[in-house]
Amino acid sequence: MKTTLRFCALFMVIFSFVACNDDDGDSVSEFTVMSISPESGTVGTEIRITGTDFPSDASNISISFNGVSATVTSVTSTEIVTTVPSGAASGQIEISANGFTKLSASSFTVLSNLVTETISNLSAPQTGGQGEPVGGPFTKFSFETGAVTDSETDWDIAFRGTTIAVNGGTATGTNEEPTRNGNAGAAIQNGIFSDITSANGLSFDQDAAGSFAVPAGSGEGWYNYNPATFTVTPIPGRILVFRTHDGKFAKVEILSYYRDAPAEPDAFSDESRVYTFNYVYNPNEGETALE
Repeated sequence: MKTTLRFCALFMVIFSFVACNDDDGDSVSEFTVMSISPESGTVGTEIRITGTDFPSDASNISISFNGVSATVTSVTSTEIVTTVPSGAASGQIEISANGFTKLSASSFTVLSNLVTETISNLSAPQTGGQGEPVGGPFTKFSFETGAVTDSETDWDIAFRGTTIAVNGGTATGTNEEPTRNGNAGAAIQNGIFSDITSANGLSFDQDAAGSFAVPAGSGEGWYNYNPATFTVTPIPGRILVFRTHDGKFAKVEILSYYRDAPAEPDAFSDESRVYTFNYVYNPNEGETALE
């Protein structure tokens, strides 16, 4: 009986020694994963995984984002640096090393890239004016599709003459305005387009009885009117930030109110009520970054 017990004890010692050694006979430890930072990002975003007892050789580590392999760019005993691989999907990050496999405690969210576009020659005609009642349908635009739309619901902003409506709030009382059924809003900011980097913390107005979220009138909203030249020009440094009908965010810089965006528009020869504008749209739910 004593011989059997001694044999079992010896076997356990040998087993433990083998289990805690790699192929070269070096002692290895079971690593831990503590955190990932950031917890969301687009393809190519650098991700830092912190923990303990990571191997010093990056070739001994494999990482995947919901089944899609990623490259280890650097490693220390307490940190692995990698990037989000093309084709990655949201989910937990899997780390394998030293014969062990661990999952990140939190899920990683793969974000879509921001959309940066220029819209040229968006026509926004109107009827009436110059003392006559203004009318005509609004030209509706969707940031998601980046195009004019006839949809009754999936539109974000709409143009008619110098007026810009949002798909949020209530009817203003103007003729032939579109029906609002979303939660869009507008916030007017002053600054350089590239410096408006987030919609976080902004207060968004919606259309309401008697007023638009983007105020109408020269010097009030997005434009100035020059009575000497009869021209409409965008206010320099005036940026419009929009919450879309479905709660996402975009920023807009209007460049021109005339066809083909002439540098010095002529009210008598250049067709007006034709918008050119830059925009950046964040298609990710709950994300406010605009740069």
